[in-house]
Amino acid sequence: MCNIMEMKEYLNAFKKNQEGAVTVDFVVITAGVVLIGAAAMATLTPKVTAAVAAISL
Repeated sequence: MCNIMEMKEYLNAFKKNQEGAVTVDFVVITAGVVLIGAAAMATLTPKVTAAVAAISL
């Protein structure tokens, strides 16, 4: 019975611990920014290439 109480206390302490949560937030935000950048690049590259090719010097 004592082990169950210790486990409940440990789980409650673990649940309340916020250490490292900010790091996870920044990783998720960074991944989103990278994906948006990759999508923008994939969308705009053909259009920019065509516009540059249309310029006659």
